Amino acid sequence: MNKTELENIISYNNHAVTMAQIAVNLLEGKNPLNGCGVRELLALYLLVPYITNKRLDVPAANYNVPQLDMKTVLTKVRFKNGSLSEVTLDNLRNALCHSFVALTEKGDLILDDRASLDRKTHDSLSDKGFCNRLEIGKTRNKLLALHKSILKQQAEFNNKLVQECEECK
Repeated sequence: MNKTELENIISYNNHAVTMAQIAVNLLEGKNPLNGCGVRELLALYLLVPYITNKRLDVPAANYNVPQLDMKTVLTKVRFKNGSLSEVTLDNLRNALCHSFVALTEKGDLILDDRASLDRKTHDSLSDKGFCNRLEIGKTRNKLLALHKSILKQQAEFNNKLVQECEECK
């Protein structure tokens, strides 16, 4: 085992501690957002409602929930055998909803191997201990772009509603 593998294992084992510490700090009125990778970790989870293959039910036609393309690639990761795999938003959502995200000491994000595999492939693995390591700077930039896309979609939808309402006067 090398240093990177050890760090991945310890981060993996401590993911519940990291998540609980963030929650406790928030609930106690402390600001955990300055911790390395905490903002990016929360930004990942805040994408979940917008990564869906069908629109969420809304009360009426004038209500909107933005939607991201599930095939969008968040990043590429290298497996132990050297092969590359893509972390799509669809697989990211599955990993977030059915597994975990952890942080390394320097703030890189560690995702369960489901994030780079479809469910069928993941289920067939005998060694499910691989972790996807997302470098903090690149991940931050991609998350900013995705969240700005959500803001843009919603602004365009609302602007269209306002324009239609003004035309009805």
